[in-house]
Amino acid sequence: MTFDFEAVKSFLRCPQSRSELVLEDDGLVSVDPECRLKYPIREGIPTLLVDDATELSREEWSAVMSRHGRDPVTGRDV
Repeated sequence: MTFDFEAVKSFLRCPQSRSELVLEDDGLVSVDPECRLKYPIREGIPTLLVDDATELSREEWSAVMSRHGRDPVTGRDV
């Protein structure tokens, strides 16, 4: 089963910061610059547990935001 991010992105939120998420390869990344958590997607199912998330470095997070058309400092849509 494939995870259909487009169908659920309007109501999925980062459990820690309550911010939006963007789909990045094998995970969902919080757009909050202070949080910077990446939640894994395993076998087509997103695991939105803070304990299972990986904190991205500021550089990694900024690169992800840039790839998704977001401000690399704030995470906001540009």
